Amino acid sequence: MYLPSYNRVETLLENVALEKRAAEWHGFLCGAIAVDIAYPLVTSVQTMLSNTAEVAIGEGLSGQFDEIYSTVLAQLTDSNLQLQLCLPEGEDVGLGEQVNALAEWCEGFLYGLANAGIQTKGNLSAEIKEILHDIGAIAQVDGVELADEEEEVSFVELVEFVRVAVLLLAEEVQPMKSSRTVH
Repeated sequence: MYLPSYNRVETLLENVALEKRAAEWHGFLCGAIAVDIAYPLVTSVQTMLSNTAEVAIGEGLSGQFDEIYSTVLAQLTDSNLQLQLCLPEGEDVGLGEQVNALAEWCEGFLYGLANAGIQTKGNLSAEIKEILHDIGAIAQVDGVELADEEEEVSFVELVEFVRVAVLLLAEEVQPMKSSRTVH
């Protein structure tokens, strides 16, 4: 299963007046599902609202949200380790924008973990605690002044680190949900 493009997710969120960016919402959803594979989709939308208004999701939009939710769930529980992060891509997207989106994704991920109750999961390993610390540090990054080729390679490596870290965390928190092996 493939995740819809960043721009498609952005448009979907705008259609329900969700004032969060695609990266942040996707990160939140990944964090929540990593802790609780039964985490309700509607809760992810309601929690991310900046106001207390109810979200009215029409049938067409509901199907699109369901598709994203199903994709995230499948990717987090798949033995092929195919998790995709919802980040902007393309030649017209600057490295600074990509780095800022990754920071938003990480911020959303940590919020999703907390909202779904990671603190109730007992003792986390030292490795997972370090991963959470690193993701927290990435959430604080500002990519405004990045532009060279070396930084672009570092960004790709950072995205891969986050992707694998999320899969490791999900496996530790919910080890019985799949029989995948991390190499």
